[in-house]
Amino acid sequence: MLIPRKTQVRESAAQWNLDALVGTPGGDILPCFVAVLTSYCTVQAPNTKDGEAIFGDVAGALGAPPSTLPQAVKGGSCGGEEEDEEFAFTGSMISATWEFPKERRDAVLASIRGLFGMTDGTS
Repeated sequence: MLIPRKTQVRESAAQWNLDALVGTPGGDILPCFVAVLTSYCTVQAPNTKDGEAIFGDVAGALGAPPSTLPQAVKGGSCGGEEEDEEFAFTGSMISATWEFPKERRDAVLASIRGLFGMTDGTS
């Protein structure tokens, strides 16, 4: 279960982006990034067991496994002095993509918002 600690949404005509810090049941805080475009969404999470669990939560919310297997992406840092003084994460991330018909975009977006505790439909 995702426990959102801090979220930031950016929206444009082309895509909806979420940068989130989520808590784990063990008390750790992890970064998570979501981009919802016209016919697919991509999720990035830390390359850890807890990070992989985020994909399970997303799959449950969307009612389908990812269209691509999770893949490691370049490591780096998130947070820290220049981004978020409360949180610093250094490590590699994994990414997975869910494809969907264009007419399901609003439903996918609603599911992602609900998963991250944004049930009122606001950004």
